[in-house]
Amino acid sequence: MGAGGRRMRGAPARLLVPLLPLLPWLLLLLAPEARGAPGCPLPIRSCKCSGERPKGLSGGVPGPARRRVVCSGGDLPEPPEPGLLPNGTVTLLLSNNKITGLRNGSFLGLSLLEKLDLRNNIISTVQPGAFLGLGELKRLDLSNNRIGCLTSETFQGLPRLLRLNISGNIFSSLQPGVFDELPALKVVDLGTEFLTCDCHLRWLLPWAQNRSLQLSERTLCAYPSALHAQVLGSLQEAQLCCEGALELHTHHLIPSLRQVVFQGDRLPFQCSASYLGNDTRIRWYHNRAPVEGDEQAGILLAESLIHDCTFITSELTLSHIGVWASGEWECTVSMAQGNASKKVEIVVLETSASYCPAERVANNRGDFRWPRTLAGITAYQSCLQYPFTSVPLGGGAPGTRASRRCDRAGRWEPGDYSHCLYTNDITRVLYTFVLMPINASNALTLAHQLRVYTAEAASFSDMMDVVYVAQMIQKFLGYVDQIKELIEVMVDMASNLMLVDEHLLWLAQREDKACSRIVGALERIGGAALSPHAQHISVNARNVALEAYLIKPHSYVGLTCTAFQRREGGVPGTRPGSPGQNPLPEPEPPADQKLRFRCTTGRPNVSLSSFHIKNSVALASIQLPPSLFSSLPAALAPPVPPDCTLQLLVFRNGRLFRSHSNTSRPGAAGPGKRRGVATPVIFAGTSGCGVGNLTEPVAVSLRHWAEGAEPVAAWWSQEGPGEAGGWTSEGCQLRSSQPNVSALHCQHLGNVAVLMELSTFPREVGGAGAGLHPVVYPCTALLLLCLFATIITYILNHSSIRVSQKGWHMLLNLCFHMAMTSAVFAGGITLTNYQMVCQAVGITLHYSSLSTLLWMGVKARVLHKELTWRAPPPQEGDPALPTPSPMLRFYLIAGGIPLIICGITAAVNIHNYRDHSPYCWLVWRPSLGAFYIPVALSLLITWIYFLCAGLRLRGPLAQNPKAGNSRASLEAGEELRGSTRLRGSGPLLSDSGSLLATGSARVGTPGPPEDGDSLYSPGVQLGALVTTHFLYLAMWACGALAVSQRWLPRVVCSCLYGVAASALGLFVFTHHCDRHPNNVHHGRRAHKSRAKGHRAGEACGKNRLKALRAGAAGAPELLSSESGSLHNSPTDSYLGSSRNSPGAGLQLEGEPMLTPSEGSDTSAAPLSEVGRAGQRRSASRDSLKGGGALEKESHRRSYPLNAASLNGAPKGGKYDDVTVMGAEVASGGCMKTGLWKSETTV
Repeated sequence: MGAGGRRMRGAPARLLVPLLPLLPWLLLLLAPEARGAPGCPLPIRSCKCSGERPKGLSGGVPGPARRRVVCSGGDLPEPPEPGLLPNGTVTLLLSNNKITGLRNGSFLGLSLLEKLDLRNNIISTVQPGAFLGLGELKRLDLSNNRIGCLTSETFQGLPRLLRLNISGNIFSSLQPGVFDELPALKVVDLGTEFLTCDCHLRWLLPWAQNRSLQLSERTLCAYPSALHAQVLGSLQEAQLCCEGALELHTHHLIPSLRQVVFQGDRLPFQCSASYLGNDTRIRWYHNRAPVEGDEQAGILLAESLIHDCTFITSELTLSHIGVWASGEWECTVSMAQGNASKKVEIVVLETSASYCPAERVANNRGDFRWPRTLAGITAYQSCLQYPFTSVPLGGGAPGTRASRRCDRAGRWEPGDYSHCLYTNDITRVLYTFVLMPINASNALTLAHQLRVYTAEAASFSDMMDVVYVAQMIQKFLGYVDQIKELIEVMVDMASNLMLVDEHLLWLAQREDKACSRIVGALERIGGAALSPHAQHISVNARNVALEAYLIKPHSYVGLTCTAFQRREGGVPGTRPGSPGQNPLPEPEPPADQKLRFRCTTGRPNVSLSSFHIKNSVALASIQLPPSLFSSLPAALAPPVPPDCTLQLLVFRNGRLFRSHSNTSRPGAAGPGKRRGVATPVIFAGTSGCGVGNLTEPVAVSLRHWAEGAEPVAAWWSQEGPGEAGGWTSEGCQLRSSQPNVSALHCQHLGNVAVLMELSTFPREVGGAGAGLHPVVYPCTALLLLCLFATIITYILNHSSIRVSQKGWHMLLNLCFHMAMTSAVFAGGITLTNYQMVCQAVGITLHYSSLSTLLWMGVKARVLHKELTWRAPPPQEGDPALPTPSPMLRFYLIAGGIPLIICGITAAVNIHNYRDHSPYCWLVWRPSLGAFYIPVALSLLITWIYFLCAGLRLRGPLAQNPKAGNSRASLEAGEELRGSTRLRGSGPLLSDSGSLLATGSARVGTPGPPEDGDSLYSPGVQLGALVTTHFLYLAMWACGALAVSQRWLPRVVCSCLYGVAASALGLFVFTHHCDRHPNNVHHGRRAHKSRAKGHRAGEACGKNRLKALRAGAAGAPELLSSESGSLHNSPTDSYLGSSRNSPGAGLQLEGEPMLTPSEGSDTSAAPLSEVGRAGQRRSASRDSLKGGGALEKESHRRSYPLNAASLNGAPKGGKYDDVTVMGAEVASGGCMKTGLWKSETTV
């Protein structure tokens, strides 16, 4: 036991003997685990120490101790004292602490330190000499701190530093020589979020190249924006420059939003900006005036402070604010490269503040609703952005705002909408043309594109459209000497602009003298384009013609030029008219009717009335005398006259000659008189040579295109009001004036025209168009009075007037649509200034015109059906005929079809209903398919119905009054409605006129009428409808000619319209209302008499029923009516009935016979069925046996409604026994005849 224990105690000793040489290394490895070990004393709690294997480690005893100290992730406010660290520290990690600065000698004593990590701290200052004593340091990491100032003294004492990382700091630039103390530096990373790659960093690239220094690829430029995110080391020196707008990485003004303060308040301002050099300054401005410190005034201005060599800050304090402090306060950063500023608005409220009211402003930039705003404050509204516009055409960024200031008195100032896009598509596109640069390579292309937009000049709705086109024409003028094709395009654009609304032209002239710019550009074309290689220019357009010659003054013998156009399509200006008649705008010529010049040398006798070119009409002529160039004094005349440009222009009208007042100069008209251009405007001018006072006048002849009084010769002077030009009569005299042509003489060249005292002038904003002739309005009023009187009469007396339901509906709808057409025509056909109203007028006229014609066609179809339709003979046991179709089908035809046509036309293009003519109607091409073709089809069908109905009335059946198969033989007063609307449990009448058996003998109460017109025969109805139809067509055609045509006198067309309208209204009222009152009273008396007969018949019926039940064998044979209902007309009375006079069988005077349903598709059986029905009734009478048989028979039979004529059964017919029997029954006891002569009511 003892020996074994000794052996076991000696075993560990033997095992430790081989490990003795490794003991020092084991202690070194175990040192980090033992805190405060003798070899690595660290009294700092947040730091850890460990050994670091030296490079080139080999066996044997280790060299001097190498220590690695880690102090990361703590809260160290400064680096640890070097004396607390081990002497052998070679790596010191101080990242992710709260170190704010490095003092001089912060690491003195760590002579063996090779790596220093100070990243992710808040170091803002590094004092010179902070790294002294680190002679062995090879890697230094100062990234992600707040270092802004770096100088060459910062890196003193680092002779062996190889890698430097200063990225993520706040400096924006580095001074030259900052790395001079780092001779061994090989790699540097200096990328920051503020790094500005400009001329201040230009030194770095050649320095790095000379020192073989590598700039890290993570060193990216932040400013300027042109070099953003580019690697600094890959740039060229030329790219590092200080040109262009100043870009600051930091520029803040606090407060930055508008401030509303009260008098006496205190308000501080602070302005911070980037500090880019010693020349960086901050200055303050108030309402653009420099601000200086003044304590007495309450302005405290502190000195500017520079922070970390990166930011500069200035503070301004308003200690006692007064009203004077209102306005804009501006902080401006200035340096050699440029200036940058920030503004803030201050509003100082007084004790009694006022407000600007809420207001809505709609202009060409949008619709803006300005809220109630405090006085002295500028309100802002966001511009309307268009979702379909990817790039703003106005040049501004999306989200720009409009501004408007409310002044201190509580009144709105004019708003600033310049940053907003135009709401009109055409205006936005034209604005882009103005912004485009023009040169000789793209001028022609842009001109052709612009001409496409001016082709729709008639639809321009903004004055800026004209302004922008005028500016482009002026720009194109500078290239006509190089591009001759531009001349034709410019003349076409000017010609198209003459189609613009006159008020827009006037506004454009007032805004930017746009019209004067266009005329001036055209006048200078000849002088700019003609040369020895191009001695003649001739351009023709729809409204402008240009002719230019390069002539030699010494060989000039005179020139006569005539402006003309083709005669096809009508000649404007040839229609006569009285001086008092309202002048109409110059009609737009067709596309092929261009103005042309024909010039001849010398002085030929030219007359506008007898122009020698076939199928042409002369509009203006000018005769330039041979002495045109010999009028200069000898002292002023050059010895060798140069070539001279002679140019002529003719304008179809004076639309481009707009003065601000839109009137003539005082010398051209008397006080209070307004004159306008009534002729074409012709121009003659020279370029390259002067023309003095003419010894012979220039003779001009002009054709009138508008009527007026007191013609005056005038020429256009550019020295008009506001330098915009105006007409003056100085130097021009009127030689003669005829109804269509005026001749004048002028002593100078220029634009010449004839002014007249016109009745109307270009309309003001929102004003209505030129009115119609005065005769139109009273005649339209008479027509409306008659139509509405007819409508009201038929509505109020609907239950008393004997007219069918279909006839009642058709008459009322026809009168209503005729009234709608005439009222809208007279009240709105000329409202062309209101776009939406004009479109509504056009749509309404379109609908009412079509609907009126279709209602006439429907009525013609019903009348024709009534005359020609035959019902099939009923068979024994056949079911009752179907109920007639409702009136809905007629409404669908006459009202639905026009509604569909108008809806489709408006949906395709709503602007089809406004073509900028003097009237509101459809554009010509869409009107062909949407109006004229449907009207032609409707008229064709209607006239076919008229023709067939007329032939039917004149046919053989119309001559035989006994022909029972046709209703054409019925005379006036012989028709009666055939179906009724019954109430209660009484029997019902079908539309065919026959009774439906019900088993009840109660008398039905008459209801409203449905079919048949008992006042007029079909012939009279057809004649009335035809008369109404053609009177309406005549009224519509005359009205259309009165507003659209120029070759007919308006007074003639207007008078014809008045005659047609008056005749139409009087005829409709006379025909439909003149005879109705008497019939209404008669119907009421008959209704009362019939009601009395009802009560008497019911009383006698009860007594007779008792007798039948008693089984009286000798009782006379009786005819029983299975339906005792009355016809629903209040004027119905039937022969053989004792309801009106008991015991009498006489017919009431004027009582009409019963007829089938008028115009119904399921009309009654014809009169030929009377015989068959009578036979059945006779047979039943013979077989009647007692009361039981009578009652049984009463439930089986049904009698046709039209079984009797005016005098009972036809005389001499086989139904005489029925007549006799009816009389016998009527004479005995209380027996009374029923509804028909063959009927007996019990």
